[in-house]
Amino acid sequence: MINQNIAVGQNIRVGRISYVNVAPVYYGFDTGLKPEWIKMLSAPPSVLNNMMLKGDLDISPVSSAAYAQHQDKWLILPDLSISCFGKIMSVIIVSRYPFYQLNNKKVIFTDESETAAELLKLLFMSKRIAPFFETRTIKNPKDIQKDDGAVLLIGDTALKEKWSAHYDYVWDLGDMWKKLTGLPFVFAIWVVKKSFADKRPETVSSIIDLFHSSKKKGGQNIDRIAKSAAAKLGISVDTCSEYFDKLCYDLNSFQIDGIEAFFKRLYKEKIVSKPVKLSFFDFRR
Repeated sequence: MINQNIAVGQNIRVGRISYVNVAPVYYGFDTGLKPEWIKMLSAPPSVLNNMMLKGDLDISPVSSAAYAQHQDKWLILPDLSISCFGKIMSVIIVSRYPFYQLNNKKVIFTDESETAAELLKLLFMSKRIAPFFETRTIKNPKDIQKDDGAVLLIGDTALKEKWSAHYDYVWDLGDMWKKLTGLPFVFAIWVVKKSFADKRPETVSSIIDLFHSSKKKGGQNIDRIAKSAAAKLGISVDTCSEYFDKLCYDLNSFQIDGIEAFFKRLYKEKIVSKPVKLSFFDFRR
């Protein structure tokens, strides 16, 4: 049961990804569920990762790859993720070359992502393709240079442009992962600082309840959310509806299989220095 008065007089700093993809999770917060003691801070995934590391946030979605790197500092909130089983539409790579011709070519990562970049590295490794990687800010086709072999795009930038009109090849990373493993892919999870959870377990439990209520309310109003996202991005409602239909915000056993497979590959390829364990917040611990 949600205790709305649990933290009166104290701001709990909660992160929010600044893309439309999280709108269903935060819909309840946006429509009256957010108590005054929650201070919501919005930013791209990579910025939220750093804010959690620096202690500027107490609870936030973070890139799955960031959790793998900093698992000792954070606990996972149950049944919350940004994941897909197959195409996701908002995590893509565009190129003028076929995938196998990207060996020794320059591949650009957007500076707003960590998980998608690590996933793309693994996908290249699985095909024994070795490009050169560079990180840059990419917001539209004008930000891409002629000598860029391929470019990774995420979030609203990937959604609002018709990239197939500019490039011969557009690959969806969610689809590529499914073809490689037969599993869903988890791009982000919600975490709490261990130090905060140790001091305020009851508060964390109440915030989890708020998130689940907010997400449930979002699922009940997905048509309204799609219309709002379409207006924000300047794309069709049908495209937004298709997009939200492909996204999953749960973290059940199937998604856990997917994220564990991702973490095992990160360790195998020495992208992370030690095996990754999923540590969940438990109010009873």
